[in-house]
Amino acid sequence: MSASEPVRVVLIDDHDLLRRGIKTMLESQGDIQVVGEASDGSQALQAVETAEPDVVIIDVIMPTKDGIEATREIKNAFPNVGVVVLSGHDEQQFVFDALKAGASGYLLKTAELDEVVQAVKAVAQGEALLDPSLASRMLTEFQTYQRAELAEVFQPLTPREREILQLMSQGLPNKTIASRLSISERTVTTHVANIYSKLHVNNRVSAIQEAMRRRILDYNP
Repeated sequence: MSASEPVRVVLIDDHDLLRRGIKTMLESQGDIQVVGEASDGSQALQAVETAEPDVVIIDVIMPTKDGIEATREIKNAFPNVGVVVLSGHDEQQFVFDALKAGASGYLLKTAELDEVVQAVKAVAQGEALLDPSLASRMLTEFQTYQRAELAEVFQPLTPREREILQLMSQGLPNKTIASRLSISERTVTTHVANIYSKLHVNNRVSAIQEAMRRRILDYNP
């Protein structure tokens, strides 16, 4: 997808009114186009195959097939399509199951318009994004899965990279991080790329997981 092309989105949710509202909200941006819809996870693969989207926005709980299983099927068949879960459920298990299934984003339905738009655009570019209210709880849970092999050799992060990683773990986007640290967004993007390289990951969620595993990310609940 080139920068000049609109982000193509498929919406999958069993509530027609909500789908229409999300569609109107997204298309009001001008650079996002809703190219397909479905009312159940069982229709997800067909909708994606027909519409060829960049991003799928999907609910978790649906009548015939839930969004977790549908996400898994979408990613298996169309690995380059990004998936954002937009759910009313904030339970950790839903979040972890969605990420394991291949979702790159998880937002609550209480999210603001700009948060949904930001998630769609980020995932379309290969990034990952979690609802800020879920990020700290996810880190807490991953602490219970820290591994014993802490002596693994890796390139150490610089103090600035650690600082940026800490802000990433709070669910903050690059633009907000840049503002917090009084540096340019391009500089933040460069630091994030270096973090990914040093941790051998390719998205934010994996970076946070790996940082927790290596105990190089401070967590203050």
